[in-house]
Amino acid sequence: MRTLTYFSRRHTLFALTLLAASIAAAQNPASPDPPSQKPDRVTTTVVVHGEVKDDYASDPRTAASLDGTSLQETPLSVTSVTGAVMGDQISRTLSDVVKNDASVGEDYAPVGYYGDFEIRGFPLDLATGLQINGLTIAGEQDVPLENKQRIEVIKGIAGLESGIASSGGVINYATDEPYRGLHPSVDLATDHRGSSYGSTQFPVPGLRDSVLITTAVEDIHTYVEHANGWRGMGAADGRWQLGSATQLTTDFEYQHKVQRSEAGYQLLGGTTVPSPVYPSVMLGFQPWSKPNTFDAFNAGSKLQHSFSPNWIARIAASYSHSLIDDNVIYPYGPALDSSGNSLCPDSPYYFFCPDGSYEIYDYRSPGELRIDATGEALLIGHFATGKISHDVVGGGSLFHRSVDLSPSIVYTALGVENIYQPNIPYAPEYPYQQAGPSTLADFNHQSSAILQERAHLPRNIVLQAGGRFVRVSDFNYSNPRTLWLPQYAITYSPIQNLTLYSNYGSLLSLGPQAPWWVDNSALFLTPFMTRQTEIGAKYEHGILLTADYFRMRQPFFYPRIIQSADSFCTTNLLYGVDVAPGDLCFESAGHETHDGFEFNAQGKAAGWMQLSASAATIRAISTNTGTPAYDNQQVINVPRFHSALFADVLVPHGRGLHLMPGWSYISRKQATRDDTVTVGGYNLFNLGARYTPRGEAGHLTFHLYADNILNKRYWKDTGASYGDTFIHQGAPTTVRLSAHYTF
Repeated sequence: MRTLTYFSRRHTLFALTLLAASIAAAQNPASPDPPSQKPDRVTTTVVVHGEVKDDYASDPRTAASLDGTSLQETPLSVTSVTGAVMGDQISRTLSDVVKNDASVGEDYAPVGYYGDFEIRGFPLDLATGLQINGLTIAGEQDVPLENKQRIEVIKGIAGLESGIASSGGVINYATDEPYRGLHPSVDLATDHRGSSYGSTQFPVPGLRDSVLITTAVEDIHTYVEHANGWRGMGAADGRWQLGSATQLTTDFEYQHKVQRSEAGYQLLGGTTVPSPVYPSVMLGFQPWSKPNTFDAFNAGSKLQHSFSPNWIARIAASYSHSLIDDNVIYPYGPALDSSGNSLCPDSPYYFFCPDGSYEIYDYRSPGELRIDATGEALLIGHFATGKISHDVVGGGSLFHRSVDLSPSIVYTALGVENIYQPNIPYAPEYPYQQAGPSTLADFNHQSSAILQERAHLPRNIVLQAGGRFVRVSDFNYSNPRTLWLPQYAITYSPIQNLTLYSNYGSLLSLGPQAPWWVDNSALFLTPFMTRQTEIGAKYEHGILLTADYFRMRQPFFYPRIIQSADSFCTTNLLYGVDVAPGDLCFESAGHETHDGFEFNAQGKAAGWMQLSASAATIRAISTNTGTPAYDNQQVINVPRFHSALFADVLVPHGRGLHLMPGWSYISRKQATRDDTVTVGGYNLFNLGARYTPRGEAGHLTFHLYADNILNKRYWKDTGASYGDTFIHQGAPTTVRLSAHYTF
């Protein structure tokens, strides 16, 4: 039996534990412990005199800087969601977190599966787009949030800091660190659907300043039928002082998760958004189908040695391992007859039929293994030449990415269903098929030399120049590529707390993979370049305000109708025949240019209010694609406007009581590349409350948070930038309750 079967009595356990914690708090009338002190800026500062805490403002450190430049002075657009915000919103996955940044959207993040996202309208490359403590991880996982102090969204080109990566930016998880005076804590939570959650965090006795242990278990009940699941995680984060000048930090985490996933809807005949449909329905469900199983662990370490106050050496390494047993009853394409022919031959093969009928497939891909390994060595120094001071960084890095997949996955048609009718039970295929053993499907190796100088000129002007000299080789193409990826910036501070900046950079990203239904099925395209210019301003005075304008350009990828073989499709790999007129080939043709304005506010807006606000307007246009209908059109799944607002408001005369209203708006999004089909824009309203019975210094805190309180029906993403044709519905009203107790 599973180790989590005790959740069958979850509500009783939850109630008893809350009662015990409340009694313990009432029986301890002593003054609260003084606020904990930490070497760097902390986000747990206790505030008195009726003011809110200042924990929506991020730690000034950021993974967007190689040399420790503060968040305000970094010449990039970076937002940070702190642990306090995640706690107030009772966040469990990255989807819950990134809704606070208007520049980030979902790009295929179904319930029960790991999420894929986009930044500034560019899909995140899961091979290189996610980091922990500034080191790349395998992104095909739901990274646990229990041991994270903040999550950073580094927007735009950050190739100097991250190497070959996604065009739109990277997302970095910063882990908790042990510090003197840290107290153990316990969290319990549930929601109105019956989920149960418990976690603990405590310093190791005898190593209180060195090792922090975090554990969590969750019995997951979702709004999608048959998509319940469970997970367990454990993490150990350490900080070790190896003499007066040397420090070692380490992080390790492991998560096991089992859950069925939904697959989403497709357009009817490629021209119509399905309606009416319901977010609770799991298309194609078969009781005998297996759930997905996810096993992931991430480990990293950084060793830093100070030769003098001005010179530091840093060595870092990480290893990330994501193993997935991928199973889903897959609703895809038109309904088929007994011979495998479409029952709606006038509709595209990769959409549902106009009447709502579709085929379901038994899809099984066990043993999907993705490994990212990173090593980095840097020398960071400071010196002066006359009136000019210099911050320099030099070093190198290595990156390894491997993917093991079964070359003979199970993908067998089971029968016909319809979105407007109940699911039909089908027997498993006979004989029951088994996928073959996993073999190497992709291998990528990168090595790079890193150089950067920041010259501090008189009158508060800073010039930055640097880049990476990169060599990349890949399993999917024969010739390695070697090139220089520059990044230049200038900052100017006309008054204290105000920074004006501008940057320019170019970035190499790994090529996308062709969808299975085109002539070059499953092939990876070669790496591609993106170029960016950006100007912005940052002002910090209790609250950090940032505003910027960016322009980015990269190749446009899409399934193109071809009339003869070309450099992308020499033969039809799907069927092993010659290319025929009218075939589809996944190609790079023309460009997509993204222009946008972004605004963000984070921190303490007033003595009685904290704020996290974000707005972005993006014009993402495809040009010179070779298909006239796609030219000068907004790119799929990129809204022209997105805003998000979340506040923590102290209730007058309500000691320890805070209200937390939230609102977001997303404008309509395109669902086809010719912009003839769109999904409507929508407003979402959220509301929460936090109550600490003994005030901000109390040991026990309750959170109540409700998403989508008006139960709005909406389509949350239409992600199809790289061939995916699914659209997904957003979650209905969800009410969560949690309790946090610090000993």
